[in-house]
Amino acid sequence: MLNLMSKRMSLMMLVGALACGMVACPSEEDEYPNTEVPDAGDSDAELDADPLPDTEPDGGGQVETRAMPLSLKVQDEAGMPIVGASVIYQGEAHLTDLGGQVLIAPAEGAASMIVQIEAEGYAPSSAERPVVEAAEGQEMSALVRLLKLGEAQTFDAEADALLEVRGVKISLPANALVDGAGNPVAGQAEMTFAGIEPSSDDLRFMPGPLIGVPAEGDPVDLLSVYMADISFWKNGEKLQLAEGIEADLEFPISEAFSGYAAGDTIPFWSFDLEQARWIYESECEVVAGDGLIASCKAGHFSWWNVDKPLETRNCVEVTVIDAESGEPIPGATIEGEAQSYLGRVAPFGATDAQGKTCVDFMRAGTIELSALHSYYYQDADGPLTVVGNETAASCQSEEGGECLQVTIEMSDTRSCLSGTVVDEDAAPVAGAPVYGLYEMMNGPGSVVAESGADGSYCLEIPPVDEVELLSVHNDAVGQAVVSLDSDAFGEAACGSDGCEDTGELVLESGPTTCVEGISNSYMVVNDEYIAVPRPGQPVYVYLGDVDRSCEPGEGPEDRGQILAEGITDANGGFALDLPLMTDVQVTVIIGECHEEWGPECLAFLNEASGSVVFELEGIEASVAAGGCQNLGEFNTPPMCFEE
Repeated sequence: MLNLMSKRMSLMMLVGALACGMVACPSEEDEYPNTEVPDAGDSDAELDADPLPDTEPDGGGQVETRAMPLSLKVQDEAGMPIVGASVIYQGEAHLTDLGGQVLIAPAEGAASMIVQIEAEGYAPSSAERPVVEAAEGQEMSALVRLLKLGEAQTFDAEADALLEVRGVKISLPANALVDGAGNPVAGQAEMTFAGIEPSSDDLRFMPGPLIGVPAEGDPVDLLSVYMADISFWKNGEKLQLAEGIEADLEFPISEAFSGYAAGDTIPFWSFDLEQARWIYESECEVVAGDGLIASCKAGHFSWWNVDKPLETRNCVEVTVIDAESGEPIPGATIEGEAQSYLGRVAPFGATDAQGKTCVDFMRAGTIELSALHSYYYQDADGPLTVVGNETAASCQSEEGGECLQVTIEMSDTRSCLSGTVVDEDAAPVAGAPVYGLYEMMNGPGSVVAESGADGSYCLEIPPVDEVELLSVHNDAVGQAVVSLDSDAFGEAACGSDGCEDTGELVLESGPTTCVEGISNSYMVVNDEYIAVPRPGQPVYVYLGDVDRSCEPGEGPEDRGQILAEGITDANGGFALDLPLMTDVQVTVIIGECHEEWGPECLAFLNEASGSVVFELEGIEASVAAGGCQNLGEFNTPPMCFEE
């Protein structure tokens, strides 16, 4: 597991509203007008429901079916849920809740669902699932793991640029970039990078299945040599190459890939998030350098992949059943890790009402298969090993052979951990998110609960040997490790007497940073604007990019996670301590909603951008010791103070 500080930074970036800025998200208000924020409590209630279909009271009636909704969870490399990730389906954005989850109903008559997933600080991804009819109460399951972007590199957009990260080289000619309106970009710009080298990195973080759409013919399975998300930014806006401009890209070819020689070519593909497919673009040339290099040209920036089509395949039909009842489990997805080659079965199919699905893999290859489902976990015996043969066969076409047949058992048996969140004075803390992090056979997992008015919480967990408890609330962090005997695992549910008591989880203050600024209004004297300090104004610092909203009945705490709050002094100034974080953004909101003017009376920054979103410098400091990051002058229109 990650160390405490890494987990703490991860949680601070994830809990609360989606953070946008250096790698900013598009304006959801403009692009996705129907954005909705799921309620974490409702989501938990859904997940705790009995997933098995109910028969009619007499036991003999026909069970009604419906198109299963998609239950999707978004998490990072540590297994931490990504809160506020934007999951876009048919132009509508749904934001993940405290557990990183969202539930989306398929469009009427749809044969499949393709969603795009975006979160600040991560490379974008996608998920595809078929629409399957099953009994009421069943849900399609999907887990999407997002790859964190590396540190941004700054360069002069008006000069030739050579950027290098992890052995990948990006060469840009001068004045190659344009903004969203097609205007040339001047001055400093930034590049972000997230890469996957299949011989050493985890292919579970790729943005979609390794299925390519060639220039002609049917889709093909792919074997990746290197894939990377490369993006360019200016003031939080994503940039692209000007029309007719190409960038030179060089990808290292690992020694693990045999059979390549200088002069060979390898197909080059870009990823289309809306199709969840790799689209053939051109050919890369293999050249000699410090080892072999794939030299490619890109006419736009997105996920790019250097890979070749898989020539012939085997297939395996997988049946997923409930370990206790033997009943089929609809909506489960299958992912697999190749053992005899560098590849991966990425989940894009799902089990039907009979619990069946089919996956392809390399002919005569060996893979390990795992099943994923929101309600269930795969038994702890480990992944199921499948060995192919020399007879070609495919799920989608006739290649002469038959698919192998395997069965995977899953269980929904759960136990629970209960405890209390307290502060350093042993007083109970309400509203603190408590994450339980654990390792499963198919990677890290997590559950989350929020402490009640008395500080109590309860987490339902599968049979694991260890659970790490982690909570960050306001400026304090708590951590504990609970060791369990999975062999003596006893089934129990929250609210019962069988939960393991973990005692008190103490939130302790950690290192801080601090911010300061000034709140003004103004008056006009002789056609000049004169600043007027505004004392007594409430100041809130939120994690991430939150809206300056004034919805009826909404309080400051409803906008997002508050990291610090205070009141402006007699001179309109403020200085606030908040938890030390790096590579994260905060939103500052000053003032109160006005009965007539609404959010116009929440202060904006006295700059042309009017932005109230800030990058934290990540420097340890405090109000008492000094060294606070100065956020500048905030302005509120004078009409907000008129009687």
